[in-house]
Amino acid sequence: MQELEKIMEEIKTEKKKHWDPADESDKIIGWCFDKCMDIVRNHLNDGWIPVEEKVPDSGIYIFLSFTNFTLPMIGRYEKDSDGGAFYIGDEEETCVSQDLYVNAWRPLPDPYRPEQPETCKYTGGSCCWPIDQCSDCPNNPERSEK
Repeated sequence: MQELEKIMEEIKTEKKKHWDPADESDKIIGWCFDKCMDIVRNHLNDGWIPVEEKVPDSGIYIFLSFTNFTLPMIGRYEKDSDGGAFYIGDEEETCVSQDLYVNAWRPLPDPYRPEQPETCKYTGGSCCWPIDQCSDCPNNPERSEK
C-alpha cells in the first residue's frame, strides 16, 4: 500500500510540473494524469475515492460509503449553487441526511453480460444476441415462421 501511495504522490508532483489548467491545449494532459491517479487509487482502496480528494461527476450513479453506516448505498452527486450534494437512489428531494456522512464513493461495476458466440449461427457474421436468446434473433429462420 505504501508503494502505491508513493506512486500517487509522484503523479501529483509531475502533474503540477507539466500541466497548466489555463492552457486549453493541455486538457488531454490533465485528463491523462487524472486517469493515472484513478487507476492507482482503484488498486489502493479497492476503487473507493475519498470525497476530500475528489467528488464524482454530477448525475452519474455511484456507490456511496458512510462513516457512520456499514453498508454502501447507490446514489448520485448533483452539483448545485452551494457546491453539491449526495442523493440516495433515484429520489429527487432526498439529499443524504445530516445523520449520514458520505466519506467515499466508487463507480458502479459494469452490468453482467452473458457470453455471446463470436459468430452468428444463422448468418456466419458477428453475433448480436446473447447465446441464450438465439431463438429471438431476427436472423433465426424459425422465428419468421412463428
